[in-house]
Amino acid sequence: MKKFTSSCGKMSILSLLSFFFFFFFFFLTYANSQSQYSLLYDQEHAVLLKIKQYLQNPPFLNHWTSSNSSHCTWPEISCTNGSVTSLSMINTNITQTLPPFLCDLTNLTHVDFQWNFIPGEFLKSLYKCSKLEYLDLSQNYFVGKIPDDIDNLANLSFLSLSGNNFSGDIPTSIGRLKELRNLQLYQCLLNGTFPAEIGNLSNLESLYVFSNHMLPPTKLPSSLTQLNKLKVFHMYESNLVGEIPETIGHMVALEKLDLSKNGLSGQIPNGLFMLKNLSILYLYRNSLSGEIPRVVEAFNLTELDLSENILSGKIPDDLGRLNNLKYLNLYSNQLFGNVPESIARLPALTDFVVFLNNLSGTLPLDFVRFSKLETF
Repeated sequence: MKKFTSSCGKMSILSLLSFFFFFFFFFLTYANSQSQYSLLYDQEHAVLLKIKQYLQNPPFLNHWTSSNSSHCTWPEISCTNGSVTSLSMINTNITQTLPPFLCDLTNLTHVDFQWNFIPGEFLKSLYKCSKLEYLDLSQNYFVGKIPDDIDNLANLSFLSLSGNNFSGDIPTSIGRLKELRNLQLYQCLLNGTFPAEIGNLSNLESLYVFSNHMLPPTKLPSSLTQLNKLKVFHMYESNLVGEIPETIGHMVALEKLDLSKNGLSGQIPNGLFMLKNLSILYLYRNSLSGEIPRVVEAFNLTELDLSENILSGKIPDDLGRLNNLKYLNLYSNQLFGNVPESIARLPALTDFVVFLNNLSGTLPLDFVRFSKLETF
């Protein structure tokens, strides 16, 4: 019995020692993490005050002070686990170039400086923001070329450089931003090539490259039709020429397509009117010819504008199957024949525009009986 008691005592002492060492190790680890957290917080606070000074102490940052140490509560800042991850200064009349030390905020994932007056070229020091996922520099005064090595921002899922004075090519390296879901390059002075490599952006959901008037005559790359996650594609007023690729029917996720005000020619691909998710289709003011596809199964269409082309043939009866259609514009073409009675019975149709064609016959009486037309 004595030996048993002695053994139990030794075990109790060992247990106490183990608990003590565990508690001591936990305390040291916690204290160290708290110290690192405090150091990072102080460093980020100093960087933010430096940004304020660089921007010449604008009034909208009056609350950025050394005494106001809780910078995670500042409206321009968002934090994750106490570290700055988002910086947004939207429409704040900034006239200076971007601070070259911006990425001293090492955990930034979101940077938004849209609607300012920021001059200068694209700031390559942004490449130091290795965690950056969202970058919006739209509606500023940036100049020069979009850098050929922009793919250094490998984690970007959102990129907008729109409404600036960028010129030259859209770099092929953009096609290597594999995480990109939203790409906006509209209203720039781009006057070089539109790269087929954009078709490599397999996760892309929205592509806005409209109103690039300076682009040379450009064919729509067939590689774009590989983007089977793309929902929105706007490239109107951008000097597109040639035919719309027949493979556009492979873009099964497409919901909104606007290729209006270009120089597109040839026929409208049959596959375009088979896209089940398509709700808005604008192809007006081009040089499209031939007949409107006879088979229409894009039953989610709400707006269809094919006006100001040189389309011929009859208005397809199948358009009368589009029960969600609100807006149908076919004016200024070379269409002939009667207006199908099925169109007069479309329950949602409010705008039907067909003047400046060669149509004949009488209008269906159902336009009077059932129609909700506001524009005719």
